[in-house]
Amino acid sequence: MTGTQAQSGGVALDVDEVKSRYGIDLTTAEVLRHALRFVSLQMQLKINTAALSPLLSEVNDFGVGLLAPRDLERDLDFDAIAMASAAPAHYVINQFYARMAIEHWGVDRLQPGDVLIYNDPYRGGSHVNDVGTLMPIFHEDQLIGFAVAITHWLDIGGPVPAGLGAGLQRDMYAEGIKLTPRKLYDKGELVRETLELFTEQTRIPDITINDLQVIKAALQLGTDMVGHYVKRYGADAYYAASQYTLDYSERAVRSSLLEVPDGTYESQDYLDNNMDGEPMLVRCTVRKYGDSIEVDYSGSCREEWGGYASQWSDTVSGAHLGVANILDTTAVELNAGAYRPIHVVAPPGSCLSALPPMSTNAGHTMFFTKALNLVKLALSKASPELAVAENYDDVGVLGFVGIDDRADTHNPFITIRALCGPFGGTARDDGCSMTLVEGGNCLEPSIELDEEAYPVVVLSREFVTDTAGVGTHRGGPSTEMMLAPQVPVQMTYQLDQCRFPTQGVLGGGNGALASIKVHRGGLDAWVRGEALPEPEVIAGFAYSDTGRLAPAEEAESPGVEFRNSKGAGAPFMPGDVVVLRLPGAGGYGPAPERDPEAVRRDVRDGIYSSAAAAGQ
Repeated sequence: MTGTQAQSGGVALDVDEVKSRYGIDLTTAEVLRHALRFVSLQMQLKINTAALSPLLSEVNDFGVGLLAPRDLERDLDFDAIAMASAAPAHYVINQFYARMAIEHWGVDRLQPGDVLIYNDPYRGGSHVNDVGTLMPIFHEDQLIGFAVAITHWLDIGGPVPAGLGAGLQRDMYAEGIKLTPRKLYDKGELVRETLELFTEQTRIPDITINDLQVIKAALQLGTDMVGHYVKRYGADAYYAASQYTLDYSERAVRSSLLEVPDGTYESQDYLDNNMDGEPMLVRCTVRKYGDSIEVDYSGSCREEWGGYASQWSDTVSGAHLGVANILDTTAVELNAGAYRPIHVVAPPGSCLSALPPMSTNAGHTMFFTKALNLVKLALSKASPELAVAENYDDVGVLGFVGIDDRADTHNPFITIRALCGPFGGTARDDGCSMTLVEGGNCLEPSIELDEEAYPVVVLSREFVTDTAGVGTHRGGPSTEMMLAPQVPVQMTYQLDQCRFPTQGVLGGGNGALASIKVHRGGLDAWVRGEALPEPEVIAGFAYSDTGRLAPAEEAESPGVEFRNSKGAGAPFMPGDVVVLRLPGAGGYGPAPERDPEAVRRDVRDGIYSSAAAAGQ
């Protein structure tokens, strides 16, 4: 920023314009814009440092931030004005979730110290495990905004531990407890009846009680910090700065959109399977005109029973983040203003806009990430510079449940791991080897801490040779992980691209397929360094007679079947070795145009074998 201008992604307002539009000086507007962001980050830190659930303390599967009040004269309507960057999927959903909770409960019924709690996906949420909370912020008896949070809970009740049971949860009634907005705290006092609705349903009540207190503390921190700034600068300045912050992001996104060629761009992909094992088509049409863009998912398949569908708010969030990730918006806060130029169409009753009573608990991650990546694949056709090959595009989930008897305590345990995987090649560089999809932005928990907390050992984790999509800039390689349970367990798994590979762009190659297999009783052989017993395929292509993994090129051959890549309740015993392989990512551009030195480096690093490199 200069002394006279507010820079915004190539768009600038001078001091006089800021004063004329918002009624505050530029310095105050900028101080409060950054203060709002700072408050949300402090709320995030509070949860990171105090939560017991590893999904909150380590993985970052939550979102916190601030909402503006409803003040239509200032163009404010419960808008998300600042969001911490824990899980970007919650940027958009947090606003929908909280707005519908406020309208359901009634803004006039809220008092200082109240906390509302809610987890109904069909009221702006994503899935029942993502629990929403909000606290109103008052200044001198005037409602000036809200502190909000979405946190993923490890277990919410229902027949499937941890809740992610694709194919087992036929409808929303099998997903666990689902609540319309109600008070968790009333004027600062805990409403025990509400608390017990959750603690009597979950398999891990101690973690739930602790984390609810932590969430309340984070909301209180946000409320107190906003109150401090409002006391210092005044409510009018706070409102004006909120409006300025939203407009700032909108101008930046519109400026970036002007760099994208106008036109209509299409993409499509398949989810591996529905409950009956049939592929599910997802289509995306992106229409770009001037400084606005429309993302249309018409033509996608219908919603399916068994968790094979997502809520409209998930899809809108995926579309928005898909656009944001393809544009030069690194300096932009992704608040409600950033999404004003982006319009989303998702036909009701489709797999991307399910209607009650469809289950969305497992479909939340499946279709959110598919919606996001299809936007990127479509916009790859607008310009070679924008092109990004497909990364692994499901928040892969691997979980184990059982009884931990290692210390004679016989405590039930639930462990869920959001799996990091590879990204596709781009115009500038090779794809990243291992990270979480953009909408997750989460971290994988420490393997050592996981092994201490849960009776599942990670034997190895390594990249797999000859799995990265070839190209001028290759995709990232597959990652393979071997795990061994120490007690009897049931496994929840949710992958994709076990049937349809990641797509290369502009002549780049596809990535390798994902799979899950098990070597029954193979741990002793692994310890001795001997060959493991023949594996049984859990997810992926398998020979019908032996159950062994079939290569992708034989997928259509007689005697080869596809075993669904999503499921729950798969039993394993101590001594079994589970092998999970994530897909490789797609490549960018023709492989013969790759720098020869980069090819030699790939062979040296084990990304490609000498034979595969020679074939490029």
